[in-house]
Amino acid sequence: MSSKIYNALQLIRKGHFIVLLNEFKKRIYSRSVSIGLQRDLNDEYQAPSAKIDIQVRKLRKEDVAELLDPTSDPTINPRIIANQLSMVNANIPTCFVAVTTDDKPCYMQWLIGNDKNQDIEKHFKGVFPALKKSEALLEGAYSNPAYRGLRIMPMAMALIAEKATEINARWVNTFVDVTNIPSLKGCQRSGFKPYLIRKDHWFLFQLSSTFHPITDTMDNHFYVITDSVKNKPSKKSQIPETKHTPKLEKKLSNGISK
Repeated sequence: MSSKIYNALQLIRKGHFIVLLNEFKKRIYSRSVSIGLQRDLNDEYQAPSAKIDIQVRKLRKEDVAELLDPTSDPTINPRIIANQLSMVNANIPTCFVAVTTDDKPCYMQWLIGNDKNQDIEKHFKGVFPALKKSEALLEGAYSNPAYRGLRIMPMAMALIAEKATEINARWVNTFVDVTNIPSLKGCQRSGFKPYLIRKDHWFLFQLSSTFHPITDTMDNHFYVITDSVKNKPSKKSQIPETKHTPKLEKKLSNGISK
């Protein structure tokens, strides 16, 4: 059974008909825009501090139930939990967690190297450009509801991104919907800068994703909505379109994914 069908059945079994209906409507017709963000690990950067002491380690089996307990917070969209579990069940390497001083998991996120391009393509069905040499992907960020408001995401994301040096990656990429301002702010504090625009178009259960160069308008918008205009790099220091930048204007079509 595919992860898509399994997730749908789980939502039905648990009575989340509205969530399933909204997902159904989204796949009939919808459009969305995401900002591709990139961090150059060669740039000087000081990771922000969380309000509690944390450290980063690899995910353990026992962490999953504690992090992804659907009953822990009724305000959490069960679709988010389903997406996280689908990545866990797909055994996509490597998921890291931020833990407290008593080893309680409070944040999770995957760091995936370019040697796993086939795994990325198989699971996400083309919504991410293939990683080039020296690139890695950050995906699947999720915060334990019990630890939200403690500014864990920026620090944890920064520390996880720095693990990319262990897989010989210099550039770390991630994608965030342009309407998800809290996550965009977290990424900016983690040292990420805009480098790409992705436009997604659902029509009759088929998803088309196109990639475009970052525009001045979108670049400015990012720094305004993240309250970080003063940190905006000059034109000369912005990320150039090099061999490390994914091929632009690429269109990808696929069926229902995550």
